[in-house]
Amino acid sequence: MTFVPVIPEAYSHVLAEFESLDPLLTALRLDSSRLKCTSIAVSRKWLALGSTGGGLNLIQKDGWKQRLFLSHREGAITQIACCSHDDDYVAVATSQGLVVVWELNQERRGKPERIHVSSEHKGRKVTALCWDTAVLRVFVGDHAGKVSAIKLSTLKQVKAAAAFVMFPVQTIITVDSCVVQLDYLDGRLLVSSLTRSFLCDTERYTNRLQHQLSRISEFSGQVLLIMESEPFQ
Repeated sequence: MTFVPVIPEAYSHVLAEFESLDPLLTALRLDSSRLKCTSIAVSRKWLALGSTGGGLNLIQKDGWKQRLFLSHREGAITQIACCSHDDDYVAVATSQGLVVVWELNQERRGKPERIHVSSEHKGRKVTALCWDTAVLRVFVGDHAGKVSAIKLSTLKQVKAAAAFVMFPVQTIITVDSCVVQLDYLDGRLLVSSLTRSFLCDTERYTNRLQHQLSRISEFSGQVLLIMESEPFQ
């Protein structure tokens, strides 16, 4: 009979290491005391890590084999968001308050290219990034409570439109304190501040406030789940 240890109820945490991190550390070349990891994000394909030097490391999770390095002169990387429905897009925020969106061009085996740089939150600290779950749109929140949306075009569309292409930036809502979390699903954007959570309708262009939930603390994040019926009813 195989002995299976039973964890006493008094213990609340279990520590486990499922595989060695050495290949990852080697791929990142984390041997410099000058660079520090400032942010992390994951998608179905990528592990993304930002650094104080403005570099974004993208490592393929399958075997840690493929590595992309994207550099930014706009400051350290403070936030990263990988597009959930298309692994070819990633957005980052820098310490200057700029938001940079990249198209990786992996399907065409081309070089990654910037498709947009937003200065809507310049001079502020971007505290949250979130992608739309269906189209190329990025939601941005900052420490002053402002939340905006950037609607993007693919690189092919940008080149076809040449210099006439426009990236509309829309202010979704301004909340009472620092934005600590953004979550999006099916036309609803959940905006969490230090004191409240706001549920906004982004599809009807009214962005009207639908519900408020009281909350206190930077760490009490909430996940938005859309059921068949209306949420919070």
